[in-house]
Parts: sequence; structure tokens; C-alpha cells
Amino acid sequence: LSEKDKPYVDIQGLTASTMEILLDFVYTETVHVTVENVQELLPAACLLQLKGVKQACCEFLESQLDPSNCLGIRDFAETHNCVDLMQAAEVFSQKHFPEVVQHEEFILLNQEEVEKLIKCDEIQVDSEEPVFEAVINWVKHSKKEREASLPELLQYVRMPLLTPRYITDVIDTEPFIRCSLQCRDLVDEAKKFHLRPELRSQMQGPRTRARLALSNVADMIYVSGGFDGSRRHTSMERYDPNIDQWSMLGDMQTAREGAGLVVANGVIYCLGGYDGLNILNSVERYDPHTGHWTNVTPMATKRSGAGVALLNDHIYVVGGFDGTAHLSSVEAYNIRTDSWTTVTSMTTPRCYVGATVLRGRLYAIAGYDGNSLLSSIECYDPIIDNWEVVTSLGMQRCDAGVCVLRE
Repeated sequence: LSEKDKPYVDIQGLTASTMEILLDFVYTETVHVTVENVQELLPAACLLQLKGVKQACCEFLESQLDPSNCLGIRDFAETHNCVDLMQAAEVFSQKHFPEVVQHEEFILLNQEEVEKLIKCDEIQVDSEEPVFEAVINWVKHSKKEREASLPELLQYVRMPLLTPRYITDVIDTEPFIRCSLQCRDLVDEAKKFHLRPELRSQMQGPRTRARLALSNVADMIYVSGGFDGSRRHTSMERYDPNIDQWSMLGDMQTAREGAGLVVANGVIYCLGGYDGLNILNSVERYDPHTGHWTNVTPMATKRSGAGVALLNDHIYVVGGFDGTAHLSSVEAYNIRTDSWTTVTSMTTPRCYVGATVLRGRLYAIAGYDGNSLLSSIECYDPIIDNWEVVTSLGMQRCDAGVCVLRE
């Protein structure tokens, strides 16, 4: 290096106070990072390849993350290749989205940066309202320069998931929306989603898919697969009673009619069914945190129209039809070990059977045995692995709805 023959080296961009801190670190391996020195200290540590100082600066900045500064810290971290800090700031901005968009750092973002944030599945919002309002406020901050960006940004607002009242009372009355044909088209799409529910399966896409933070299994109703008279479906819908609204979630890997659906340990399992050509033994699991379905260990027997219920960390699948025979056999899936075991068969074959659990026992209710509709009911005790016939229904039923009401 040419500097080796010089009496001193001029390092551009480094103040004397910062250099003093770095020299102290070289001798003592300790550094005191503060709000006042971190913006000079981190670039200097990167320049001189002092990893300990760089790490200390990153840890300090992560501890200072706030809705008012997380976007700036994210950009600062990206500039200096601080990957862990950048990811931490990104996650923070997603987790605190409604608060972040109230601050100047968000308002000063460019269009590309706003788009990247609002299109993210991971932003945590109770509804799409704060997303829509964030976009409108960003445009209003500099109307002349930003108004043309509105149609592009609104593509990433999931307007079909907003309530009909919000769409008509707020979005329809927004002057920016009324003046743009492209924006009106997006609003019309949202209205169509609510007015024509029979078309929702054809409207699946990023705007009709719930964000991951909203995909909590608890206190929601889920409907997956099924047959509409012409084809079997892979789609899943979720009903939120708090806002009286349905939304589309991730598609299953296989179309299924006559499948069983059950919740266990915060995830949803869809078991067996008929895809239009074959009876299935495959099982898929939906994780609301990722929004994806994955295959788990299949059942030993192909089954459609089986009864499904959760009991003691096991998913029980009773009866069904395998394409040839109506089944009395029963399988139990251990959700912890991803494995199946065969348990004692029912006394009667049952397809289109209702299944439910009450007081630690599994009930198989009515159904069809291949010859006759049934009114009989059997009760399974997992402790002794035994089925017992109990009092029958007052009439024969198959494909009946079954539930337990707990107070």
C-alpha cells in the first residue's frame, strides 16, 4: 500500500471522536454506543472491519426500534449490509404497521417502497382499513406528484376483504377514487366479491387472500373443498363473525369432495375425500401462520364420506367409502408423531356418518351402510379400545350435521 511510506494516513469521513472510540475498542474490546454516536460509529466500523463494534451498533439500534424510526433503521442497515438488523427492522415495521404509517418516515417513502410494504402478507392489521388509509394519506401528502401512483398502489390493498359498509361509506366517497377509472374498477371488483358470492372461487388472487396475521384459526368458521355441481374445489373460505365477512385463503393441493375437516393444535387438517376420479387417502395440513397447505402421512385406507373428530391429540377417521365397500374400520392419527394406527372397527359399516366427541368418548352417528340408511349410534372408548351401541336416533339419517354445544 502507498500509505505505508507516509507519516500519517488521512481516513476520509471519520471524525476524531469516532476514531478515538474505535482505538479504545482495539485496546479494551469494549465500546459504548449511544444515540449520538451510532450513525458515525457503524459506518466507521464497517470501513475498518471491526466486527465487534459493528455488532454492538446493530444490537443498540435493534433495541431502539420504534414505529417512528424502524423504516429509517431498516434502510441504514441495508446500506451497511447489516442483515440481521435489517430483518429485525422489517419484522418490526410489519408488526406495528398501523402505528408506522402515522409517522413521517412512511410519508417520505417513494412509491416502490410503499408498494413493497403494503403488498406484504405479514403486515399485522385487524382489517384492510389501515392499509387503504395509509395509501390515501401518502398520496395526499404530495397530491400532484403522487396522484398518478394511486391506481398502482391500490392493487395491493385487499379491498374485497373490507366490509360492504366501509366500501360504500368511505372508499366510494373518496375524491381520489371517484376521479380514477382504474381505481373504480378495483372498487367494483370488491363490490362484486360481496354481491356475487357464487363467483368468489373464480376471483381468487392476492386481493382476496387474507394476510397471514389475520389467519388465526380461533373463533372463525372454515369451509374447504366441496362440489358445486360441476367441479370439485381446492379453495378454502373463512368466516369472521366479528365483521360478518367471508375471505378466501390458500388453496389445497388436491381438490376434494366428501373430505373430513378438523382443527388440531392451531392447524387445520383435511382428510380423504373424492377428487372426481379417485377416492383419496391423502391428508393435507393448513398452517394459518404461513398460509400454506402441506401433505402429511396418508391414511392406510382410502375414504370419502368418513366421520372425523379430534380426541386426546388424535384425529379419528371413522367409516366412509373406499370406492368398493362401505367401511366400518377406524384409523387414528397422532398429531405429534405424524403417524396412523388402526383401532377397533365399528360394529356397522357407515358412510356419510356424523362424528363428534363428548366427555372423552367418540360418537359415530347414523350414516349409510351400503344397503340402508341408519339411525343407530355407536360410542368409542379410547381407553379400552371398544365400541358400544347406544340409543338410536328417532329416524334414519345420513350426511347429517352433528355438533356438541358447550356452555
